[in-house]
Order: sequence, then C-alpha cells, then structure tokens
Amino acid sequence: MEAREVLERVEVAEEAAEGREQFGRHAAVLVSILAALLAIATLAGNRAATEALLAQQKASDAWNEFQANSLKRHVNEGEAAILRTLAAGGPGAAVAEQRAADLDDAVATKYRPSQDSLQHKAEDLEHERDLAESRHRNFQVAEAAFQLAIVLASISIVARALPLLLGGVGLGLLGIILLLNAFALAVPLPV
Repeated sequence: MEAREVLERVEVAEEAAEGREQFGRHAAVLVSILAALLAIATLAGNRAATEALLAQQKASDAWNEFQANSLKRHVNEGEAAILRTLAAGGPGAAVAEQRAADLDDAVATKYRPSQDSLQHKAEDLEHERDLAESRHRNFQVAEAAFQLAIVLASISIVARALPLLLGGVGLGLLGIILLLNAFALAVPLPV
C-alpha cells in the first residue's frame, strides 16, 4: 500500500469521526432544547391544574352561597305567608302585615338579586375551571411528546441512528404544536 493511499484512508477516517462528533453535538443540542420545552410545559401544566382547582373551589363557594340565599328566601316567603294567614282579621294584623312586607322586601331586594348574580358567577367560574382543565390536559400531552422526543434523541446519540434523531425531531415538533395549542386552546383535546 502506498503512502498516498494510507493518507487518503486516514483523511476519510478523520472525516467520518468528525461527522459522528457533529451528529452527537446536534443531537445533544436538540435534547437540551427539548428539555427546556419540557420544563415550560410542566410548569404551565402545574399552573393550569392549580387554576382549575381554585376555580372549582370558588364555584363551589358561589353555589353554596346561592343555596344559602335560596334557603333564606324560601324561609322569608314562608314566614311572610304564615304571618299573613295567622294574623288575618286579628288585633295584630297591621303589625303582622308590616313584618310580612319587610320579609317580602328582603326577598325582593336582597335574596333574589343576589341569587341571580351568584348563579352567573358560579357558572362563569365553572367555565374557567373547564378551560383550565383543558389547558392542563393539553400541557400533559405536550409533556409526553417532549419526553418521548428526548428519549429518542438521546438514544440516537449512543446508536448514531439518524432515524431515531428524526423521530425525536418529529415528536419535538408535535410537542411544540401541542404546547402552543395549550396556551391558545385553538383545538380542544377530547376528554
């Protein structure tokens, strides 16, 4: 074998080694980017879960207050009717009628309007909860895509397998789409 052939083979081997090294560097950069995106999806998902819990708690509180007002309204309406019935034509009819009118006034000015606003508030909070839960589901699916992408890209470094790296890139892109969708909720995921 001539010296020239040996030098050519050494050059080819050096180029191959440099190509493997460059492949590893690109894959490592991809893994780092995917890990950062995974962290963002995880933090945002945790925040969405917290928002869903808080909205549910606030909605429950609003419904409880709605029920309490409903009970007070029915008690006042019943008490007013009883006062009118028992005092009708009797010596205390005027006082009973005044007391019944006060109860009717409380129902009309306090409990009925409060119930209407509480019902709307509770329904709005339930809607907020549903949106937060939907975001949380989207973030979870994005997290899974990023995790799988990291695994494939990491294995590709060891195996020097381009198809695995491309699979990691594909799952990473899917994760990015899911992450953006979780923030925008353009396409809701099925439950």
